[in-house]
Amino acid sequence: MEEGKHPVVQDILRYLESGKDFDGKVWANSVSTNNDYPHAPWWNYTSEQDQSYNPTACMAGFIVKYADRDSTVYKLGCKLARESYKYFKDNYPLDSMHTVSCFSRLYEYLTEANVSELIDMTEFRGMLSSQIKEIITYDKNKWDIEYVCKPSLFIGSKEDEFYKDNKEIADYECEFIIKTQEEDGTWAITWAWSEYQEEWAISKNWWKCDMIIKNLKYINHVKG
Repeated sequence: MEEGKHPVVQDILRYLESGKDFDGKVWANSVSTNNDYPHAPWWNYTSEQDQSYNPTACMAGFIVKYADRDSTVYKLGCKLARESYKYFKDNYPLDSMHTVSCFSRLYEYLTEANVSELIDMTEFRGMLSSQIKEIITYDKNKWDIEYVCKPSLFIGSKEDEFYKDNKEIADYECEFIIKTQEEDGTWAITWAWSEYQEEWAISKNWWKCDMIIKNLKYINHVKG
């Protein structure tokens, strides 16, 4: 099946086209119903939220890559890609690693879609390269005790766009992953929830599963 025609991809496009959780410029990164369920404190919803391009920059790229080019949602994706990039330039350098990762995904989606006319991709690549270097945590003593920014947030293999720019620290992450694996095969979770302790104990194990998959994939594609 063609990737863009996969039912899950089509469902995501329908959601993005629906206008739900969208204020005309960005999609909300948390919604009011978050507060009805156990959640991490950073997902708490308040009525006064700062405008953020997390996840909008990523969503815009997703639309441009997968939507039909004669569709209304494709036009929206193009518009938001341009607006996202303007925000990136106007607020460069950003201080949120997760927002930076959304812009990294925007760049990847536009590259994969072979779309170069929306924004200056050469300029975007140069700014992203500097931004990623700026936001990666180089103090390795913090890596196993704090929630920090590692190269794997932006790099998944040796073929990735920003691997060569960050080869030394990206290769070090492979060594770090191997060194910090625990006896049961998992890795320690370096964050916690301040509330919902019973639910966090369950969620923490789910996060361990996620981390196992990500770490093994990273080692396989970067070290292998």
